[in-house]
Amino acid sequence: MSKKVSIVIRCLNENSNLKVLIPKLLNQTYKNYEIVFVDSGSTDGTLDTITKYLKINEEFYLYHIKKNEFTFGKSLNLGFSKTSGNLIVSLSAHCFPKNIYWLKSIVDSFNDQNVGIVYGSQSPHPETRHSEASVQKSWFSGNSRIRKDIFLNNGNAAYRKKVWLENKFDEKLTGLEDIDLGKKAAANNWKIFYCAEANVEHLHNENYKTILNRYRREAEAMKNINKDIKSDEHIIKNTFFHCIKGFFRGVIYDLKTSKDSPQPSRDIISILRYRFCQYLGTYKGYKNNMSRNKITDLYFYPPKI
Repeated sequence: MSKKVSIVIRCLNENSNLKVLIPKLLNQTYKNYEIVFVDSGSTDGTLDTITKYLKINEEFYLYHIKKNEFTFGKSLNLGFSKTSGNLIVSLSAHCFPKNIYWLKSIVDSFNDQNVGIVYGSQSPHPETRHSEASVQKSWFSGNSRIRKDIFLNNGNAAYRKKVWLENKFDEKLTGLEDIDLGKKAAANNWKIFYCAEANVEHLHNENYKTILNRYRREAEAMKNINKDIKSDEHIIKNTFFHCIKGFFRGVIYDLKTSKDSPQPSRDIISILRYRFCQYLGTYKGYKNNMSRNKITDLYFYPPKI
């Protein structure tokens, strides 16, 4: 008998993306799964689309989290707590499986009983900025393998339920709740497996203010995750130097690869703006913690420009 899989999808105004994603999930060759949606205040028709599927599929479930209570960790913990599968997938609503074997590839990766976490590959969506695509390609490359370091991404990742129960996601972090749990799982002797075959197309089409805020909250989270690691103190003390170095390195790489890139926003102005926001956000995140009341409004729901 096949293993029961639970797919948890966080939603906030993802209607157009869900109309692409859900049919791709229904078309998977691996059929023993349920889908748990966690919505944090959608107003664009997302709930109507989900409700339509709830009426025709007994394995679809919808739960809600208040907007002012949202953190990535808290919404995932809510979704995971409602699952019935022994394997739980965290899938972004704007990550679209590129083949019908995506879910089977994830499940097969758990055949090694020492593997506690699996994360899949992510390819840039045609609408993703050139510089963002460069970042994705640097993070998700190479063949399937056991990770020797700590890396994964909850846009396309899966956990043994008992791994999650041992630690659960930190609900106070402003991001990187996946890295934090992966670090704790590794300390408990669980392996992290990268599955290149479980590939999704990740749509990132954010404005520049949102990009800056994303890197700021992730840098703040990383600082808090590694606050007890002495080697990280050097990075925090020399944040400005590392950010300047990273900015120029990123710009040079983007310019070199822009000619053959199929992605939009590959002109020099767009590249400079993206990398500036990336490293200004990183600098601010490492140097300053934001007050909790600002975190919800600015980090998780940044205003559109």
